[in-house]
Amino acid sequence: MKIRTMFTKLGNALDATLLFAKRTFVFIIFIALAAAIIGGLSSQKIEIPEEAILVLDLKGPIVEELSQTEFEQVINEFTDSATPEILLSDLIKIIESAKNDERIKYLLLDLEHFGGGNPSKLQAVARALKDFKTSEKKIIAYSGLGYWTSSYYLAAHADEIHMHDYSALLIEGYRSFRTYYKSFFDKFYIDSNVFKVGEYKAFVEPYFRDDMSEEAKNNVIEWISVLWSTYLDDVSEARDIDSAKFKNYIDFPVEALKLSNGDLAKAALEAGLVDKLSNKREFHDYLVSLSGDAEDDSINSITMNEYKQAIDLNSNSYSDGIKESNIALIIASGSIIDGSSGPATIAGDDFVRLIRKAYRDESVKALVLRVDSGGGSAYASEVIADELEKFKQSGRPIVASMSSVAASGGYYISAPADKIFANPTTITGSIGVGGFIPTFERALDQIGIHEDGYSTVDLTTSPFQTLTEKDKEIIQMSVDDIYVKFITKVAEGRSMSVEEVDAIARGRVWIGEKALEIGLIDELGDLEDAILAAAELAELEADNYGVKTILREDQGFGFAFPIATKFKTMLEFFGFTFGSESFQPVLNLLQQQSQILSELNDPRGIYYHCFCSIE
Repeated sequence: MKIRTMFTKLGNALDATLLFAKRTFVFIIFIALAAAIIGGLSSQKIEIPEEAILVLDLKGPIVEELSQTEFEQVINEFTDSATPEILLSDLIKIIESAKNDERIKYLLLDLEHFGGGNPSKLQAVARALKDFKTSEKKIIAYSGLGYWTSSYYLAAHADEIHMHDYSALLIEGYRSFRTYYKSFFDKFYIDSNVFKVGEYKAFVEPYFRDDMSEEAKNNVIEWISVLWSTYLDDVSEARDIDSAKFKNYIDFPVEALKLSNGDLAKAALEAGLVDKLSNKREFHDYLVSLSGDAEDDSINSITMNEYKQAIDLNSNSYSDGIKESNIALIIASGSIIDGSSGPATIAGDDFVRLIRKAYRDESVKALVLRVDSGGGSAYASEVIADELEKFKQSGRPIVASMSSVAASGGYYISAPADKIFANPTTITGSIGVGGFIPTFERALDQIGIHEDGYSTVDLTTSPFQTLTEKDKEIIQMSVDDIYVKFITKVAEGRSMSVEEVDAIARGRVWIGEKALEIGLIDELGDLEDAILAAAELAELEADNYGVKTILREDQGFGFAFPIATKFKTMLEFFGFTFGSESFQPVLNLLQQQSQILSELNDPRGIYYHCFCSIE
């Protein structure tokens, strides 16, 4: 019996081995075939039609850096699980190229699924659209679902705004709200131990309050009001409408609706905020009349992704004309965390490697740091700043270019720069320190769990023990010390006294124009201005240098992304169903993404962080 059982198990094992080998062989053949097909597809050149409409189908938010690796993008596009994002640099380069492309006659802003963007990013796109219009080509905006704050900002810069007659135009304005946890912690007997410096440092408030402090709220009102005023002025100017009339429509939508018998689309039309109401069929016919074939009901158009392939736009379109002498560009986008992580985070160890890569490159004569971050780990911020100081010691200048937000830790890593640029609507400052350590002794006591033992030193190191007054005193003194280091770092970088920095710090948030006035930045300008300034500081002659973006090491699969959809469509044509149960386990495996490290992973629990985002 035992022998028979042994041979049975052996037979099953052999069968399993053979099945695995067979499946592996088939999989290898499949991959080889896929590679061959992809290679064939990639060799196909996309032709740009004459008198074409370039469709900017803006799906997702505008970002400085994509949140997925190129490999993840390919897999997710292939499996219909891609998270739409619009890379700011790509979008601007596409608009710039289309301006000078004689084959492109119209630009269509498809804003139906636009995910928005912070004011400075929207302004950057708006500048590109304004420049496009100097070519005397027309920009048309359309949304079947209507317009909201961000989408209407871009639409306002079009020559014509079209909207579905069943949709609406509702401007919800700018919002900045936080979720507060004090009562929740109290209900579950969680002790919230908070340490901070700066009455305006609101990052830690949610852990010991149920509402926003008066200081924090007044600061929010101050900077968000500036952003909102800028929005109203920009849209009114672009649309050539009276700003007071526009604001009245936003503030009193009920009155506008009464005049149009409750028809939201008609109300927007009568207010002069849109030019034409039409359903999708009618708008399609309109595009055909502009550039198309009425007989076969086709539009002479090309999509944004197709156009990107046709003009062979680099996946990292910030890079331009690499030469013997170059300006290095490093994108610092996302929360600052300790260790390593994926894209759209500023992980200390990873970011140091990027700076060192630029440092070792003899062709690099200056460094531009593009910052879009509300901060994070104090330790990681210091590690990055130290590495930037090392780069400066080589005699090569650093210029910081602030995007939508460069606050708290985002400002800390900008401080070593020889020159700092920001947009008028950049959110910056928030120079302050906060720490949060939750302990769970009382919570565990409620369910009958206790911790006991002996320590040779009277310090609390367990989350299951209540912090003593001595513990709290030590941590608060450490936070105080780190705050002094923060304002000292800023004082050294900005040639100010520590007292002067302290007066404008203490966690207070500033808008770009005000930051210029108080000395936190040097000039108002965008990325191109920062690059020009870096070249000037490095004494590089115009047109005699290139821009080299320092990339993460996980780049290299971008070639496959444009053809992933084509390959998937071809397989589906032959009856291959991606939603089938048989293939789902493979899809699930391919779709797995690396877990992002916690943003609150500072080894000491101390943070340069600003929750100063808007909705």
